[in-house]
Amino acid sequence: MRALQPAQLISTPLNVEALSDQPNVTQRFLKPLLDAVENSEYLLGGSVGQFTVEHNLFQIPRFIFMGPTGGGDTIRLGIFAGLHGDDPAGAEAIVEFLRELELAPQAARGCHIYAYPICNPIGFAARSRSQTTGEDLAGHFWSGSSQPVVYYLERELGVHRFHGVISLRTANHAGGFSVDTKSDVLNRALAQPALQASRELSPGRQSGDEPNAGLLQASPGPSMPNFHTATDKLSPAPFELHIGIPGDFPPPAQIQGTVGALKSILDSYRSLVSIGQNL
Repeated sequence: MRALQPAQLISTPLNVEALSDQPNVTQRFLKPLLDAVENSEYLLGGSVGQFTVEHNLFQIPRFIFMGPTGGGDTIRLGIFAGLHGDDPAGAEAIVEFLRELELAPQAARGCHIYAYPICNPIGFAARSRSQTTGEDLAGHFWSGSSQPVVYYLERELGVHRFHGVISLRTANHAGGFSVDTKSDVLNRALAQPALQASRELSPGRQSGDEPNAGLLQASPGPSMPNFHTATDKLSPAPFELHIGIPGDFPPPAQIQGTVGALKSILDSYRSLVSIGQNL
């Protein structure tokens, strides 16, 4: 059993007892993961910080899957979901992804995966896109925001210096899953295999000739803003991918397609790093 660990510089652990202070919907969502932490050799659970709004306490949960030791340097990946509180698909996909890694930990060999399923705990509890202030958090990153969620997540990005950052959002475009990146190399090496994996796990819902399949986004778009790493404060800058989850898919297809894409990215990036180390 591994102990619950708070984020660096944070003294607020998140455990089953602490859940009693959280909204009911958050308690129900997080309890299975926290139960898994108690008996896991690989999974850690914690909070990156807490804040109070109108006398209600909110915490930003973070789970770390520490895969078996690999042959080279440890790869650190950050996966973020739930920035919009009315978008639970990404959060649910993270839960399933961690559960499947627990059953097959070698899939994360040489990797530490930092997963943030509920980036907007106020919106998540209210099932609201924004916070109680009505502000969309996506536009506040790296702009000196006073929003506690933005502060804590920016600090996570700065402290852990991820090699890669993946964000999960439900997208309302037609054409199934999308994986957006600003790099042609990443598009070929990571995005295209991830799209293929999402298709294989969402049979009958996508085809290879769809207009959005393998979308290469040269600059941030309005539906998938590049908020995580759009700053010169992160050096070296991590790679960044945005997985667009099709809003018109049934929940099981959304979750399984996303999990398939995440597993593919993990495997493809590890192979990419291995090739680079052997050059």
